[in-house]
Amino acid sequence: MVNFDLLEEKQACYDLADFNPLQVDAQLLKKIGVDYPIIDQVNSELIAGSTWFKNLFENRSLTPAKNYTEVVTDVNEELEIHNYTGICPTNVLEVSPSSGSCAVACQYCLVTDGKHVKGIQVYGNYPEKLANSLEKNKNKALFYYFSPKTEAFSEPHLFNGLAHNILRTFIRHFEKNPDSRIRIFIATKAGPKHLEIKDNGESLFDLMAKIASKIQLNGSIGIMPPYLRNILEPNATSIADRLAVLVRCRELGIWSESVLCQPLILPYLTKAVITDYIQQMAKAGVKNIKPEFFTAEVRNLVLISQYINHFDPDKVAEFFYPYLMEENLGHIKQHVRLAPSKKVCVEKLEMIREIAQKNGISISICNWVKRELGSVADWVKTIDTESAINGYRCLGYQRNLFLR
Repeated sequence: MVNFDLLEEKQACYDLADFNPLQVDAQLLKKIGVDYPIIDQVNSELIAGSTWFKNLFENRSLTPAKNYTEVVTDVNEELEIHNYTGICPTNVLEVSPSSGSCAVACQYCLVTDGKHVKGIQVYGNYPEKLANSLEKNKNKALFYYFSPKTEAFSEPHLFNGLAHNILRTFIRHFEKNPDSRIRIFIATKAGPKHLEIKDNGESLFDLMAKIASKIQLNGSIGIMPPYLRNILEPNATSIADRLAVLVRCRELGIWSESVLCQPLILPYLTKAVITDYIQQMAKAGVKNIKPEFFTAEVRNLVLISQYINHFDPDKVAEFFYPYLMEENLGHIKQHVRLAPSKKVCVEKLEMIREIAQKNGISISICNWVKRELGSVADWVKTIDTESAINGYRCLGYQRNLFLR
């Protein structure tokens, strides 16, 4: 078991002053203004989610412990394909050097679906597994996504040199195979201080610079007020630091002009908030965003509602309303992740599109989302026309990277 100290640590979610867990059920929702009936199954899930959250809160277990266990993985096993919906437009393999929880501890985590308290397991021999996959696929136009299931540059990957060795594995691959068609896609919430950490005298910036033409690095920045972000992303760095990483990467020749704009938490998607967000992105040189509305199983909706109730109790009904109406319960993106009402999503997405266009930013979008919302509004079917012309697809994968 290896302990680590977090580079960034804001106020822990269970240290909020005067915080009291909320019992969410059909009776409460009716009381606060949700004017449609909650079916029995959903009510049971709301009650179970409330009990689950209260237990985590009282045991101070809403975030993972500050340690990890180093284990090994099967180095001959191929990496997992990243295609959750079955209609992804780009061939992608996942680079996931750890499992369980993530040190960033996002309370809305789309990977763990709210199961935040699993221990962190780091695969010490992961570079060997990666090297085998790279050799096998060198003639294929593939993105290697580092990492969709955890923060690529979290502390458990930094101080032991694992993140550095993953980049070194890519470097050796391209030195041996200069014509390799493989490219690297990195999505991160890290700040400069993370990427400046050195292993054997080399920082992550130093290593990425050696293969800059092979890398795309996207920021991961959702839309929400700072006070909520500090609780929902307790160990993530600031927006300013995340944007500073994009600027620094562009200076190194890395393609870093796109941001994963997720999650979108509906009550906070006002014109003023979206405008402020988009203007921050544009000022930092961002040219494309990939918006994604918050999807989650019901118990994780309950978890997020606890914090909304603490800071903005008048927004709890607005948060739940687009999810739990009976006609929306089949709007499932993946596993049991419930998406908001299509009508509401279209309204908010149109507002985001208009503001983004005014600031010179295009939108790329998940094919599943485009299909679902396109059934409500035809214009959504072509929302990513401009971004696709500029090479951006889906998460913001930059297809022009394969022309380098």
